[in-house]
Amino acid sequence: MHPAFDRSEEYQRRRLAMVQTAVYLFNRAGFHATSIAEIVRELGVSKAALYYYFADKTDLLFNCYLHAVDNGRHLAESAAAHGGTGLEKLETYIRNQFDALVRKEGAAWILSDLSVLSVEQREEVKKRSRIVDGLVRAFIQEGIDDGSISAIDPKITEFFLMGSLNWLPRWYKPELGYTAAELTDIFLRFAFDGLRPRPGGG
Repeated sequence: MHPAFDRSEEYQRRRLAMVQTAVYLFNRAGFHATSIAEIVRELGVSKAALYYYFADKTDLLFNCYLHAVDNGRHLAESAAAHGGTGLEKLETYIRNQFDALVRKEGAAWILSDLSVLSVEQREEVKKRSRIVDGLVRAFIQEGIDDGSISAIDPKITEFFLMGSLNWLPRWYKPELGYTAAELTDIFLRFAFDGLRPRPGGG
């Protein structure tokens, strides 16, 4: 491998490790309550090393958001490529999100306040988020068209599902003892089947 390319790969790998660790810590305690000292201690690096990759803590938060949104887009695009009905694509996307949730290194959400970011940074995050929202909404519309999803408002349904997914890191803890698949099944039953009992106890 060419030495220059190798350095580039190492640079990106370290940035990603810092972002994933920051997502985990920001979600656990919040942006303001999480210090740079805590982040570098978790990583086992110096503050100078962190500041080599990010200008300040807000810049790190901005990159956490970009990582989270871009990861969501990748998962949605993978679900679209998986094929099937609109409902099956939606289920694949949700299962992919839960798989990412249970892995610290695969953190897919960031719950800190967007107001911490600059106006330009907020607009960039929102622009990328709208792409993910559009992909998920397309699954719902496709399901309505192919008959796998009942005729409901795709926009409101997407708001409901994404809002529920985005709140998961606030309450999810590994000690709950559920696997990603088990949590997904519970979520899907609530989201797809509702809470009303079915005839025969189903």
